[in-house]
Amino acid sequence: MARVPELKWLLILAFLMAGVNLAPAEEDEKVTYYVQLVRGDNEVNPPAPGVRRIGPKLSARFRPVFKWESYWEVHRQKIALSGGQKTRLRLTPEREVVIDLTNPAKRKVTAYQSGKLIACTTHAAGDAMSIIGGERDTDSVWFIVVRRDKPTEAKISSK
Repeated sequence: MARVPELKWLLILAFLMAGVNLAPAEEDEKVTYYVQLVRGDNEVNPPAPGVRRIGPKLSARFRPVFKWESYWEVHRQKIALSGGQKTRLRLTPEREVVIDLTNPAKRKVTAYQSGKLIACTTHAAGDAMSIIGGERDTDSVWFIVVRRDKPTEAKISSK
C-alpha cells in the first residue's frame, strides 16, 4: 500500500494529466455596457442643461425609422457586468433599466417608468444594440439604449 505523501503526489499528477486546474477559478471577465437615455422631439434647443445631441451612429439608426427632428442624450452610464449577473440602473427619478445576463446566450433588457414595467427586449449575447422606447408625451418620445461600443459625441451644429 502506498504511503500518504506518495498517494498525495499521485493524485495531484492524475489531476494535472486530466486537465483539471487546481488553482482557484478567476472571476468571470466583465463586459462593459453603455446605457443611454435618449429623448426624441422636434425642438431645436436642448430640453435641459447638460443634455447633448446623440452621436452619428445612433442618429443613423433612429432617423430612417422615427419622425423626430432632434435626438438628445439625457443620461449616459457606463457599467461592467460579468456573465450570470443582473443589475438595475436608475437613469432618472422616473426611468430605470434592468440588464440581465443570467442566461449566457442572451441579454435581456427591461425598461421601467415610475416603477411600472414598460417594455422588455431580448437579444443574443454579443455586440448588438438593444433599444427600448415609449411615448414621453404627445410632443416627444424616450429611448433606452444598451450598447457595447462607446457612444460618440455629436458634432456641434446650428440645427
